[in-house]
Amino acid sequence: MTQRANALARQLERYYVRFNEAFWTFYEADVVPGLPDAPVLADLGCGPGLYLRDMSQRLPNATLHGVDKGDDMLGHARSLEYVGDTPTFHDSDVAGRLPFEDASVDLLTIAAVMHTLVDPFTFLDEVRRVLSLNGRLLLYDWVRVSFADYIAYRESEAGDPPEARYPRALELFTTHNKYTPDDWRWIFAQATFEVLTETWPYPRAIALLTRPA
Repeated sequence: MTQRANALARQLERYYVRFNEAFWTFYEADVVPGLPDAPVLADLGCGPGLYLRDMSQRLPNATLHGVDKGDDMLGHARSLEYVGDTPTFHDSDVAGRLPFEDASVDLLTIAAVMHTLVDPFTFLDEVRRVLSLNGRLLLYDWVRVSFADYIAYRESEAGDPPEARYPRALELFTTHNKYTPDDWRWIFAQATFEVLTETWPYPRAIALLTRPA
């Protein structure tokens, strides 16, 4: 299996662990009440589209957008069945200019992607540009853990064949363990974003609902 095909398989297999009941309870209680009746929602780094599909079921009046690079991820996302209109998909890099007009998006979601950006502040400037007057950014991303805990966790997690889990953990440790929770909060504070609420739906990841201050 190629590296890209394996990445798609991992995302499909791990999705329901990460986007679990705790995440959707938080989403319904803290995210949905702040949205207009027919919101414009965009998932940055949408991957195979499962999150967009699940959002369409919860918010059938929403206009949905997915942003990612590559025919494999976007092809799978386009193949899913959605409630309401099919999302518009953009083959675009989230590190550059986002493919949206000024003040046009009510909720931007970025899950397990922002930690890969070299310059999170330029990205947040773009987020500020495209968010509507009461728009929000929902970050769902990794937090730093010890080397021992990370290796142990990756060796037990589904998504890679058992023989590949240890070398894969060594490869990804520095990428996934870039920021502490306080680092994430500091980044938003420096960019003058207000953290409205935070939660921990998954043991190694934090969800922060934010808006420009």
